[in-house]
Amino acid sequence: MSSFWHPFAAMGAVSGNEFAVERGNGVWIYDTNGNRYLDGTASLWYCQVGHGRTEIIDAMTTQARILEAYHTFGDFSNSRIDALADRVARYSPDPASKVFFTSGGSDSVDTAAKMARHYFQITGEPERTVLITRDWAYHGMHGFGTSLAGIPGNADGYGGLVPDIVKIPFDSTNALAATIDEIGASRIAGFFCEPVIGAGGVRPAPEGYLKEARSITADAGALFIADEVITGFCRTGDWFASNRFSLQPDLLTFAKGVTSGYLPMGGVVASPRVAGPFFAEGSPMFRHGYT
Repeated sequence: MSSFWHPFAAMGAVSGNEFAVERGNGVWIYDTNGNRYLDGTASLWYCQVGHGRTEIIDAMTTQARILEAYHTFGDFSNSRIDALADRVARYSPDPASKVFFTSGGSDSVDTAAKMARHYFQITGEPERTVLITRDWAYHGMHGFGTSLAGIPGNADGYGGLVPDIVKIPFDSTNALAATIDEIGASRIAGFFCEPVIGAGGVRPAPEGYLKEARSITADAGALFIADEVITGFCRTGDWFASNRFSLQPDLLTFAKGVTSGYLPMGGVVASPRVAGPFFAEGSPMFRHGYT
């Protein structure tokens, strides 16, 4: 029996009954018996460019020989991270945005949540701490992400999590407006929204929902946070679903498709509105990051 503990698994049922994937090539994966399967989900919604892309592997190898990795805390940087940030910003809904990199999707969600709350701390509205999320939403499994979970069961069994998080029906902008009115607009930090709910059942936003939700959030002075960990990097036919649906989020999370799983990476695209105060002369440190 393997020592490996599977994520999202009841190990008593899984152990000894694994589906073992041995290799992949393009859109195909192969099990240990050589059987071939069409990888219709691109692993877990991340391998957009397909398996076994030798040009990517060669580029990774070349870069590792030059510099395999180095932290970017404080004033440390490197030419590759600067170039990648510029490229991601260029493909985002607002090319003037700034990009904060992480190690994956859950990291990106927690970063965006902390960034949203901290933004209001440094702009003089510290009472804005409430984050609104939707039923059936999946926003990763870190502290904030688990608290934001809209899938039944995903937040069970862990005791108290992050406070000031409110859930609403996934398909009702009326519920969003009513919730903001009930709590008070002056307390709302942000609204987390997957343009297409993924793990919660592949539920596209209803016609007109994103535009109306964006308007309601803006009227409240809160941040619209588009979780594009799944939809980012051409899964909906454009670089981001926000581009496809003419959405201008204040914060946008990404991961998965940015590397197609060849390396763990994610990030947050921060609009000029949000990034501005953090980049201003004399701004406080954002005490957050990943090595």
